[in-house]
Amino acid sequence: MQNNPLISIVVPVYNVEKYLKKCIQSIVDQTYKNLEIILVDDGSSDNSGKICDEFAQKDNRIKVIHKINGGQADARNKALDIMNGEWVSFVDSDDFVSPYYIENLHYLISKYDVDIAITSFVRFYNENTKLSSSKISNQEVLLHNPDEAVKNMLYGKYYSVSPWSKIYKKDLFYNNRFTKGKIYEDFELMPIITSQSKKVAFCDVIDYFYYCRQNSTTKSDFSQKNMQGYEALDSLDRYFSNNLSIKNVLKDIRALSPLTDLPKIKISSDNERVLFDEVSKNINHKRLFILLFSKNINLKLKIKIIFFICFGRHTYAKFERMRLKKRINKIINNEKSGVVYE
Repeated sequence: MQNNPLISIVVPVYNVEKYLKKCIQSIVDQTYKNLEIILVDDGSSDNSGKICDEFAQKDNRIKVIHKINGGQADARNKALDIMNGEWVSFVDSDDFVSPYYIENLHYLISKYDVDIAITSFVRFYNENTKLSSSKISNQEVLLHNPDEAVKNMLYGKYYSVSPWSKIYKKDLFYNNRFTKGKIYEDFELMPIITSQSKKVAFCDVIDYFYYCRQNSTTKSDFSQKNMQGYEALDSLDRYFSNNLSIKNVLKDIRALSPLTDLPKIKISSDNERVLFDEVSKNINHKRLFILLFSKNINLKLKIKIIFFICFGRHTYAKFERMRLKKRINKIINNEKSGVVYE
């Protein structure tokens, strides 16, 4: 690998004028300079497109694509089609990254000869929360083979299934693209891409700052479109049909998903009652009981499983909805605790 390869950073942009400047500036300010920054304005109706153009006029590393709205997956795909980098990283337009984001990821791919490198992220709810970062120094680096990495990703152990806070060798996207029009496009694609890598490196240094907007965190809704998450599980189950260990992980995720989804359904209409029952079809009490003894599930989740089994889906959903709303409001209203470490 070249010592200083061109790295593409892809930012899908849609109606985020309030957050966009901070996001782009954090990328421009990277200590690693050999970058191709691709901003994809996905038909924004606010000033987002104009902001992208203004940054492009000041920095020749920036390319701007203006396109008709097609969704985040389509925006990412457009960038992948034109990128020139040997490596690619994704950043969401309402988030921002540390100055060492790419430098740290480049260090990992260079030293450990991997196809994917990952660093940690934090969620923050308060725009005024002070956040810090650092270069990789003596932090432990974990190396995972493809199967281990896919399992960790699906369980949310060490790293998430989201495409950001990672860097990928461009070859992994030669025959892979995000599925347009789906809201779980990353959940479906990332495990597949990871399974096609030769090795994954992870370092628990915080480089990515994921902003949870108040209007998106306090609402609790789950529509028919969200059932695409279960369709994504079906798709992954077919892809990994010959991999028994990953198929078992997918069974675990399917059993656990209703614990997250049911509290988001308020059951205030007949359609919501039907949806509640549809999600409930994925409940597998036997699998949940087995998970109580699994090393892959943390204590908090095991407590939720016990509550769910003992009190039933309706009581669990009502209690969990109240608990989440109270917790998020507390975080939002307290600047010092306005960050959640992952």
